[in-house]
Amino acid sequence: MKWREPITLTVRTHSPVVIGTGEKCNSLGFVVDDGKVLVVDERKFIKALAQEGLTEGLRSWLEGQLRQNRRPNLREFLSEKIEAQKRTEILQASVAYVLPLVSPRQRMSQFNLCIKTPNHCPYIPGSELKGAIRTAVLVGTLRGDYLDLLANALQSEDIRQLINEIERLKKDARLERELRRKQSMLSRKLRDLWQTTEWQLIRSGSKDAHNDLFRGISISDSEPLPTNALRIYAAKRLNMSRDLIVFTEAIAPNNETKVTLSIARPDRWLQKIGLTDKAGWLDWTKLAQALYEHANAVLEFIAQKFPQIKQKAQWLKQQNNPQEPLVCLGWGQGFLSVTMTEPLLRRNSQAYETLRQAMAQVIRQYGRTKQNNFPKTIWAALDGNGQPSDLFGWVKLVGR
Repeated sequence: MKWREPITLTVRTHSPVVIGTGEKCNSLGFVVDDGKVLVVDERKFIKALAQEGLTEGLRSWLEGQLRQNRRPNLREFLSEKIEAQKRTEILQASVAYVLPLVSPRQRMSQFNLCIKTPNHCPYIPGSELKGAIRTAVLVGTLRGDYLDLLANALQSEDIRQLINEIERLKKDARLERELRRKQSMLSRKLRDLWQTTEWQLIRSGSKDAHNDLFRGISISDSEPLPTNALRIYAAKRLNMSRDLIVFTEAIAPNNETKVTLSIARPDRWLQKIGLTDKAGWLDWTKLAQALYEHANAVLEFIAQKFPQIKQKAQWLKQQNNPQEPLVCLGWGQGFLSVTMTEPLLRRNSQAYETLRQAMAQVIRQYGRTKQNNFPKTIWAALDGNGQPSDLFGWVKLVGR
């Protein structure tokens, strides 16, 4: 496989970007002070306590908190057990990094961590960008006969029958085992259906990953951004009957980094895997066009569906263009990140409704969704007044 000249892409953040690790920092790992979050290095903290002979005091305090079924809080320990001057010295010796808290009015007991280097500098993994480009290409190719085949398969008798059986089984608690078996069957059918469709689109029907079009596309991890590019945001799920708010580290808007995009030449390797008809996709201009079209469709849907953040969605759409497309990365996309969603919604509303019903039976968070109101919710970042103000994950890709 021979490669074209690498392309340097500048990645500009237009909204908070969360590439999570799946880990959280709990209330023993940070202190909030004057709108800033002081994140503590555990080893440095224990060392600082040991130097002051306070480790036994921490242990006994923790035991007391647990006996009272209270959630231990680092601020409370420092306030209750350590005098003011020593408290300041211990914190100064223990802090790993400090981040602004964008929504200080919200009470925070923990926050999600984003991916960072060992010295706490955030970056965007190349795999995250490659996955977003792959999604845009799949959406761009999921048209015509391919989309009709997917729609017909979703409305097949066996899927409809499984949906009806699961609805019936849910009414009788004694049939829990059979319910789980049927849910597993339906989940597997949905997964297999999409996987088969994806293989048809960019693997010429093959299961073998060596026959994948995206073997010919490589993206580096981004250059690390400085730690001060990070903020902690409160995120709220819109249109919920009760407030659901979480906190997360995120790369703030108006930051830049760079990645390197390498695209293979469409020579013999493409012929060997039977994808010569997809050779046109091995070109940044066409990839950028696919990203542009997909971003437009998603942002248009968000603007129509969620009036609370309509203005931001419209602004983002204005920033989108075929030469410098927007792409949504990381956490916060919800059901809109599912590749088949938007094309099905445009092409076949009945098949889209069947998909909703199926997912409602196998994924708990979709269990109460309703026809013509799906997806019902989306994550939004809150501003300093606790109001929804931003979407998550949107960046612009600028090539040179």
